[in-house]
Amino acid sequence: MMTALAEVTGSGDGYLTVRCQQKTSCGSCASKSSCGTGVVSNALPGKVLDIRVPSSEPVPAGTLVEIGLEEQTVLKSAMLVYVLPLMFAIGGAFIGQFLSDLLESGEGIIILSSLLAGGLGMGLARRFSRKLEQDTGSTPSLIRVIGASVAGAAVINAATEDSD
Repeated sequence: MMTALAEVTGSGDGYLTVRCQQKTSCGSCASKSSCGTGVVSNALPGKVLDIRVPSSEPVPAGTLVEIGLEEQTVLKSAMLVYVLPLMFAIGGAFIGQFLSDLLESGEGIIILSSLLAGGLGMGLARRFSRKLEQDTGSTPSLIRVIGASVAGAAVINAATEDSD
């Protein structure tokens, strides 16, 4: 299970609204200080996410909690978002190659059919990802309530940096 620290911003009937900062893989990379991507990711603030998490107990706003998401959910999402459009684009290129040979035309039809099929794959991925969001197994779960919140910068630094 992948876990993250989050701060409760509100609660409702059977759920909590939490805010956490999206982590990049550059935070744990050994060469982040010499890599261009690592330098840029350290200079720019991370994306802040507001997430609804099911909870049977009310938790006051400002409380620090740990949330988790199953790896299976992340793998399904990655397959959907990255692999499905790519497979459609490759299939479109094969169809375009067949049409190009049949019509004895240039590479334009191959490129066009690949782009059209890739766009269709992206549209399908968007549609299926909305259905995946509705699935109860793909929502993060509340693992534990940690307690009173500390300063936001300290939480972010503690989660992404090694202490000296």
